Amino acid sequence: MSAESGPNRESITRSIKSSLLKAQEFVSSRQKTNSRLLVASMAFSGASTLVAGITSAGGPIIGSGIEGWRLACIAAAVFGLSSTISTGVIQQLDSTDRLSDGKECLNKLRSLDLGITTGRRNWEEIIKEYEELAINYPELINIMEII
Repeated sequence: MSAESGPNRESITRSIKSSLLKAQEFVSSRQKTNSRLLVASMAFSGASTLVAGITSAGGPIIGSGIEGWRLACIAAAVFGLSSTISTGVIQQLDSTDRLSDGKECLNKLRSLDLGITTGRRNWEEIIKEYEELAINYPELINIMEII
């Protein structure tokens, strides 16, 4: 069956559109997760610094004496730990790199979709590029619809 035949062309078009939706959902989800973790990390880090700075400049914020110092140190430590955990989760999820890869795949899929819609790209070129995307981004490409 040639690349120009009806059913094959339709299944490839469907698969590209399905992959495009999947990539959009992936990028949107990753952006939200990445943003939330970054904001949490900065907020916790800022709170830790604020508690430690105010306490060192003016004495304990809560309570007085040794108990006040302990509470301030515990609060600063908890905020610092929370910041570290948020940053660690970002690194562990490889969030930034995966988001970048997702955006790259999404842009290439948009280009393929536009090429199909306008008819300005030849089908061999579209198929070749889609095959490359399936190899490079298997988690985002729906090739099962073609098979």
